[in-house]
Amino acid sequence: MFKITKNPTFTHTVPVRVPVDGGFENESMKVKFKLLDDDVMATYNTSTMQGQKDFLDAAIVSISDLVDAENKPVDFNDKIKKQIIGLPYARNALLKGYTDGIVPGLLGN
Repeated sequence: MFKITKNPTFTHTVPVRVPVDGGFENESMKVKFKLLDDDVMATYNTSTMQGQKDFLDAAIVSISDLVDAENKPVDFNDKIKKQIIGLPYARNALLKGYTDGIVPGLLGN
């Protein structure tokens, strides 16, 4: 049976390759996404940086498993969301996380 949901959401752990001197560190964050329908998706030009940021701002409901440089937990809020979306490596991971959440493997590995 296929369930019709008025405001569908899904939560996935999103892996993030964080650049460090000489390579990358593998980190992750747990992200709750709002599923955007085709009409809403059509309003975002995700081929541009601003379009990606606007899309993620609309699609991300919350992010957890966040810590600061001293490994102290960080509470999610709009300022933190904007900060994370502003990081190119995090933004790319979030876009892939959303896409993989609705169509696994679409963007490749």
